Amino acid sequence: MKKNKIFSFILSLATICNFTLAQAQDNNEKDLKNTIVLANKDKDVEKYEADKLLFMETKDDDTTLLFSDSPETVEQDGILYQDTVKGDTRLLYYHLNGMKEDKKIAVVIQNMSDKSNVVKVTKEAVAGPSEDYLYVGKVTMQRYFNSHETREIELAPYSKTFLRVEDDERIVPSGGLVYGLFDFYAQEPLKVSVVIAPTDKNLLRYVDYAPILEKDQHRLRGTYEGKERYLTNRRAYNPEEMGKAYFYIGDNKTDLYKYGKDNTDNSVTQNFGNYGIVYNFEPKLEGKGKTSFYLKPLGGVYAGAMAVKVGENGEYKMISTPDDLPFFGHEKDINYYAYLGTYNNSDKLSFLYTPPGASNLPVQIILIPEK
Repeated sequence: MKKNKIFSFILSLATICNFTLAQAQDNNEKDLKNTIVLANKDKDVEKYEADKLLFMETKDDDTTLLFSDSPETVEQDGILYQDTVKGDTRLLYYHLNGMKEDKKIAVVIQNMSDKSNVVKVTKEAVAGPSEDYLYVGKVTMQRYFNSHETREIELAPYSKTFLRVEDDERIVPSGGLVYGLFDFYAQEPLKVSVVIAPTDKNLLRYVDYAPILEKDQHRLRGTYEGKERYLTNRRAYNPEEMGKAYFYIGDNKTDLYKYGKDNTDNSVTQNFGNYGIVYNFEPKLEGKGKTSFYLKPLGGVYAGAMAVKVGENGEYKMISTPDDLPFFGHEKDINYYAYLGTYNNSDKLSFLYTPPGASNLPVQIILIPEK
């Protein structure tokens, strides 16, 4: 989900938002509310850099993730990914219209049971079409981590409809990117098809005879067990004893990428980046005082969002990463930190995170002691 043309969009987005690096320095950007930007030689870097690696306990659930991102740039009509699921499922699709003509990209669902099938959509986020990949990636994350209302789709035996009805009318122009993220529960077996077709096609009919497209060289599609990954530090973090600490998400060393199966051709596939996986991080904290949390991008340009909940009965609050800039991570000699909040060590915290499309991994989550 990394784009070759991404830096052209970085430049255009920076111009539009008036956030060039020179302006950031002129405005003393390290004083921005939720984003810290520091040159490598800046003495204040020491305040945010951690040297204590936290070892994490990781557990994945037994739900299902459908991932459709190959071919990412689509050059012919057909089915982008297809599989049949039941129960608690997440679908992520991420596709660019690489053809000269306008197209439709939509998700068709079909009840594969002789019983009525109720599909409960609990969370959904869609952005695009747009040629601004970073914008699409960030907005999808912001919409996903904001509040949602559950809706239900009732399907008669073997009937078909759209997971999101509006997508049958959505026109995706040449060069346009669309990104969708859906959490749903299907009572009975449900065939899910991500389809691209000419704008005059009836997609509910077309899906019955459309060819399944071959994946591209990146092979980023498949069905994976576990859409949720639960993280906590093995040893409780005591700021007074441990000082500044950190852990990685998306490095494929301490945080391994999932293997799954492409059920269109029965091949083994790897989710390189764990896109669509939602990380549930509940830190173990002890000791007096408070702890500040930061996200630092390490792989390059980055624009996303996550959420945090304070207390057992609290509500999740969305945090843009970064908040007061459209993106960060694009300058090699600059350190970027998205502020995730300062909390009492007695607080019960829960963070939600998922890798945003068009951004680069890994990221570092940094814990800094506060008085």
